[in-house]
Amino acid sequence: MDSLARALDVIALLYATLFFPAPFFWLIIHPAVRFWRKYRSRAYWVAVPVWVAFGGALWVFRQGLFADRLQRSAWSWILGALLVAAGLWVNRHVHREFSLKRLIGLPELDPGRNPGGVVRSGIYSRVRHPRYLQFMLTFVGLALLTGAVGIFLLAIVTILMYLIVVPLEERELRTRYGGEHETYAEEVPRFLPRLRRKNRPPISP
Repeated sequence: MDSLARALDVIALLYATLFFPAPFFWLIIHPAVRFWRKYRSRAYWVAVPVWVAFGGALWVFRQGLFADRLQRSAWSWILGALLVAAGLWVNRHVHREFSLKRLIGLPELDPGRNPGGVVRSGIYSRVRHPRYLQFMLTFVGLALLTGAVGIFLLAIVTILMYLIVVPLEERELRTRYGGEHETYAEEVPRFLPRLRRKNRPPISP
């Protein structure tokens, strides 16, 4: 059991190092996307100091992340495992619909060379931001599995950051795709799928 707990701590730390900085990067990009488009893919150099700063801080203070733990039970283990599994399932379906270029946001930074469009197929027909949903599910699942208060705090901050970043991203998408994205946003929820889909009006011949 101790070896499993240590392995989960390592996985949680690695996941946090890789994905916790992401919304902070987009918080820099989206409000000034017109400015960053001048630099196209070179704008990703902004990501380097962001990842180094946040990732380095997590590694420096990694002992503090796991210093305090909540009591775990069979239910927390089961729920944590289910959330991580759900995150992996969502991630698999996201990669079915989006290429790597779209996943890293190239259409936002260089729309001329990377034209996109509103994707409504697969998992994107149920939620508008499944990739961000995946990050949130996995973070909360790892927090439950490790019981680490520090990982819970990172999960909460991650959720709050995406609640800030997503409206900024959607503002840019409305500018780029106009009514097509507005219709999509009206019919498909951001994170939590509806139990029943809205019926789309028939297309006139």
